[in-house]
Amino acid sequence: MKKDAVPKEFAHLLNRESIPWGKILTDTETRMNGEVQAFEAFTDAAIALAKRECKKKKPNSDVLILGLEACIDRGKFAQGLALSDCSDDVAVLSMRAIALSTISDADGIGEILNKLETVINDNSSLEERIRLISTRILLGALKKDEGVIASIIELDSLLESNPNQLESPIPEAVYAMYVTGVLFCHVGELERALNVALFLETAAHTNDRQTVLILSENLRGRISSQQGHFHEAEIHYKRILRISRGIASRVGLGIALNNLGSLMLNAIRLEDALEYLQEAMQYLEMDAHRVFVLANMGEITTLLGRHEESIEFMSEAVKLNHDTGVEIIEPYTWMVILLTRTGNLEGVGEYLEKAKRLSSASDSPKDKAAYYHAKGVFEGAGKKTSASIKSLSRAMKIAKDNNLFEWLIRSILAIVRTYLGAFSRSKKEEYLVNSAYHLDNLIQIAKEQEMNSLRAEALLLRSEIRIHGGDTLGAEDDLERIAGLAAFLENERLESTAKQRLKSLSKPTDLPSSPDSVIDVNMDRVEGFHPVREMQDVPSPEVHALIALGRASGLPEFVHYFDEKLEMDSSILSGFISAITSFSGELMGGSGLIRSISQEGFTLMMEHTSSRIVTLIVSQETFDIRYKLHEFAKIYDETFPASYDSVVTSEYSAANELLYSIFSSNMTPDT
Repeated sequence: MKKDAVPKEFAHLLNRESIPWGKILTDTETRMNGEVQAFEAFTDAAIALAKRECKKKKPNSDVLILGLEACIDRGKFAQGLALSDCSDDVAVLSMRAIALSTISDADGIGEILNKLETVINDNSSLEERIRLISTRILLGALKKDEGVIASIIELDSLLESNPNQLESPIPEAVYAMYVTGVLFCHVGELERALNVALFLETAAHTNDRQTVLILSENLRGRISSQQGHFHEAEIHYKRILRISRGIASRVGLGIALNNLGSLMLNAIRLEDALEYLQEAMQYLEMDAHRVFVLANMGEITTLLGRHEESIEFMSEAVKLNHDTGVEIIEPYTWMVILLTRTGNLEGVGEYLEKAKRLSSASDSPKDKAAYYHAKGVFEGAGKKTSASIKSLSRAMKIAKDNNLFEWLIRSILAIVRTYLGAFSRSKKEEYLVNSAYHLDNLIQIAKEQEMNSLRAEALLLRSEIRIHGGDTLGAEDDLERIAGLAAFLENERLESTAKQRLKSLSKPTDLPSSPDSVIDVNMDRVEGFHPVREMQDVPSPEVHALIALGRASGLPEFVHYFDEKLEMDSSILSGFISAITSFSGELMGGSGLIRSISQEGFTLMMEHTSSRIVTLIVSQETFDIRYKLHEFAKIYDETFPASYDSVVTSEYSAANELLYSIFSSNMTPDT
C-alpha cells in the first residue's frame, strides 16, 4: 500500500517523517479482510503502534498524536487517554483534552491548560496558539464560564486571518468549533450555531474528512431539533449512520442511534426509542456514556411495564455509575421510581438517600429537581398526598426558574398522578379537579412550545380523566382534536386510539370497567416524553387588572389596575365573577370551576382557593402568567384573613408588595 492509502483524516500528518507510514500501511493491509474496512484497519494499526510507542522511555510524539487522533475518530476515548498519559508534548496534551471533554473531566482539562499556558505565548507557532485557545474553549464550555466567549472570538479571528487553517483546520480547532456550535445551541444562538455547522461542512468536503462531516451533521441535527424541525433532524442523524457505517466509526454510530432514540422520546414513541437505544449500547465504549443510555432504557421499560428488563437495565446503570466514580443522579432517582412502581417501597430508602446526597453536593438545578421529583413520587405511592405535592411543587419551581423543560413536564405529570391516586382512594372530587388543573397547564405548555406529540398525548390523558368524571362532551371534544393532531403527526397508534375511544363514547357498555388502569397506561406513555430542545421564550401578555374576591362575602378585597385606562367599578366586576362561578358550580358541581374566559382580546383567568377567587385580566393566557397567578393566589390566601360580611380594604394593602414581587416583570414603570 502507498501513502495515498492513508485516510484523508490524517493527511495533515503525512509530512511527519518520524511516523513509520510503511509499517502502518503494511499492518493495515494485513488487518483488512472481507469484514474489516480500510478506515477501521488503518486506525486499529495506528492505535496499536501508539500503544507500543507509549511504553518507551522517550516515546515519539508524532506516533502518539496519530494514535490519539485515531482513538478520537473511532470513539475509543479510554484507549486514547491511556496512550496519551506518557507525554507532555503540546499536541499530545491538546488532543488529550479533547478525549477528557467527552467524559466531562473539567479538572483534567484544567491541568492540561495550566501546562500549555506555561509553554505557549504570543510568539509561539500558529498551531500551538490554536491548541491553547481550543483547550480554553473546551474548559470554558464545560464550566459554563462566560469568559469562553472571548476565547471563541480569538479562535475565530486566528482562523479568519489564516486561510490555510480556515480551509484545513487542525483537529483541535475542528473540535473546539464543534463545541462552540453546541454552546450556541444551548444559549439559543441558532444562526451562529448554523454558521459553525457550515464551517465544519466546508472543511469536511474540502479535505474529504468524513469524521468532520459527522460533527457537522450532528450539529445540524441539534439545530433542527431546537427549531422544532424533527423530521429534518432525523434526516441529519440518519446521514451520520450512513457515514459512520462507511468508515466503521463506532462513535458516530453511537451518537446517531442515541440521538434518534431521543427524537423518538420527544415524539413519545417509546418502543422505537428503546430499539434505537439498545442498538446504541453496542457502540458506546465509555462507561460514563453507557450509564445515561442504560438509565433511559430502564426508564422506558419501566413506563412500558416491562419491569424485569427495567431491573436489569437500572441495576447495571447503578453499578456502572458507582464504578465510574463520577456518579450522576439519574440512575438512583429512576431506581426509586422503578421500585415505587413495583410496590417495593422498603427498598427505596437506600437509593433516595444517595440521590439526596448527590443533590445536596451539587450546584446543578437539574439534580435538585430530579431528587425532589423522585422524593415526591415515593411519597405519593406511600399515600402521603400533601408531602408528595409539596416535594413535586418544589421540583416544578426549580425547573421553571431554571428553564428545565424536561423536569417541568415530569413534575407536572407526577402531580397529576398523585392527585389521581388520592382521588382513586378517597373519591374526593377536589383531587380530580386538581389533577385536571395541572393537566391543563401541561396542555398549555405543549401548545405554546408547539410540541404536538406532547399536546396530543396530554389531551388523550385529559379525555380519560373527563370520562372518569362524567364529562363525556369534554372528552369527545378532546378526542376529536387528538385525531386531527395524530393524522398530522402520522402517528397511526394515537389516531387509532382516539377514533376507538370516540366510538366507545356512543356506547357506554364499551367503556373500560377499570378507568384507573387506562389512565395509568396513558400517564406512563406521556411520562416518557423527553424534549430535545430547550424551552422557548413565549411573549408576555399584556396584564390589565387583578382582583381578589372573597368567596363568602362576594366582595372585592384587593384590586390592582396595571393599566389605568381600563379602571372600572370593582363591584360590577366582582358581581360578574360571582355570577359565572355560581352558575358553573350549579351546572357542573365541584368540577365546574371556571379556569378562564376569553372574549375579544381579553382573557379573565381565575384561581380558586378555599376562601377566594383571584382573577387576572390579560390579553391572552400563557403558562407563565398562570403560574404567577397561582403563586399570588396561594400566598395571598395563606397571608390575609378571609372576609365574610364586610371588607376593610386597608387590611389587604400589604398585598401590593406581594403583587410587585410576583408580577414585576409584567409591569411598566408607571404601574
